Amino acid sequence: MKLTVTLALVILTLFCSPASTEVCSGLLEVIKNLFVGTLSSYEAALEPFNPDKDEKDWGIQTKMLVDTLPQKAKDSMLKFMDKIIKSPQCA
Repeated sequence: MKLTVTLALVILTLFCSPASTEVCSGLLEVIKNLFVGTLSSYEAALEPFNPDKDEKDWGIQTKMLVDTLPQKAKDSMLKFMDKIIKSPQCA
């Protein structure tokens, strides 16, 4: 559960930062694949951002940790992020 909360806070910081006027569709694709995609689809979603070796390694480790979460936790996280993205605070 701590992993889920930590990921949510990091993601929400990116989504709702004052400097951002809209959510990058590439970031949404990365997050979607992080929670519901395969490792290869997640890696493919990262590629447009040209991650270096350390960033790729970190991404793979993160994906492997997320894959250990119960499906209900992943579904709840995606639903919650969608709710936040559509909220007035992020509009």
